[in-house]
Amino acid sequence: MRCRLLVVDDDPDILELFQEALGDDYDLITAVDGEQALLRFRDHQPQLMLLDVRLPKRDGIEVLRVIKEANPQMVVIMITANKDVSTAVQAMKLGAYDYLIKPFEIDHLKYLLERARDKFTLQREVTNLRSELRQVYKFDHIIGESRGMREVLATVSRVLDNEVPVLVLGESGTGKELIARAIHFNSRRSAERFVAVNCAAIPDNLVESELFGHERGAFTGATATKQGRFEMADRGTLFLDEIGSLKYELQAKLLRVLQEHSYERVGGTETLQTDVRIVAATGLDLTRAIAAGQFRDDLYYRLNVVPIVLPPLRERSDDIPLLVEHFLGELRRKLGRKQLRVSDRAMELLRRYHWPGNIRELENVVESTAILSEEDVIGPQQVQRRLASLGPAPELASGMDLDAVEKVVIQKTLGENRRNITRSAEVLGITRKTLRTKMKKYGII
Repeated sequence: MRCRLLVVDDDPDILELFQEALGDDYDLITAVDGEQALLRFRDHQPQLMLLDVRLPKRDGIEVLRVIKEANPQMVVIMITANKDVSTAVQAMKLGAYDYLIKPFEIDHLKYLLERARDKFTLQREVTNLRSELRQVYKFDHIIGESRGMREVLATVSRVLDNEVPVLVLGESGTGKELIARAIHFNSRRSAERFVAVNCAAIPDNLVESELFGHERGAFTGATATKQGRFEMADRGTLFLDEIGSLKYELQAKLLRVLQEHSYERVGGTETLQTDVRIVAATGLDLTRAIAAGQFRDDLYYRLNVVPIVLPPLRERSDDIPLLVEHFLGELRRKLGRKQLRVSDRAMELLRRYHWPGNIRELENVVESTAILSEEDVIGPQQVQRRLASLGPAPELASGMDLDAVEKVVIQKTLGENRRNITRSAEVLGITRKTLRTKMKKYGII
């Protein structure tokens, strides 16, 4: 990547040397004093900067301070003939990337600039990624207009910056981690890390080490000190998924962390401080687990400061068309099939299915059906086959089998189109002859 490099020095010979040495690799912008440097910075927005300490009008340290306040990501290398260490320390504290003392080797300068360019590129990628994540986890990207989802989003908006623990409850596949990420990326901790850990996916003997880290030699195989998830998430958000599966003896240590904001690594004696926002999630009924002696009630009350209950998909069937359209939009881009859609009759079948796997299962059905379909319109037969493959005799939300659903859909479509056979057949995505055959089959007059 070719970068704009601002070089500031009051010696014309030095500027000419930089032009000859660096002009082929960088777009050079020059300035001869501190005031001009700030004007060039404002007008050209360079990515890298070589800045002499001793300058007319404004010295380099003052210029560095102003520039870092305006753009903390600006990568600045200070240059001076003064060997005073205190000046170097002051520059580094203000955010200078490095410090060169004249005279210096041009090859060394080029090496420093390459490293500085890599740092700028990494910073830009991180900034772009964070921006993309904030867009992905904006509230308007959480799909759902049903009453239950509106209540969920209203609760989420109220807890963003309250810093209290949140417990997200819901069946598997309802989007608990999506809600946790939305809380993080819309809060004041969004610039820090979001660390997710599935407590149920880690072997029991390793959970404590994963959460709190361990010291070298703490147990067989601990060949080096390891950070835990609490340490990784410091100043950010820690998402504890499937918290209901956490071992009872570990629950006491987690409770202490929540109360005292401190812990020790496994095998360690040093007490570490932590500043994390806790979002926990589970599909279990924790009140039953408490009654059975499997979950601590004091930990439950500490985690359950703000509960967020995600409704299962079968209770928000009005959101299914919105979710299907979202998944189809992704597939249109992925498969290059701009006309891909689901017929009205197929959509009705999707709406009436009971979806034990919730949103995750719906996404799987839409994706697999679209990929296997040779036509751009996904019809009811394809959906029926895919739903039937999910398990033996799948029940629908209404308790009807697929034939019964098909009969209801036909009756409803005919009613909505004032018994017009031609129009009803078009809506259903079938021919008039096929519609008449099905009407005869189901006894629809």
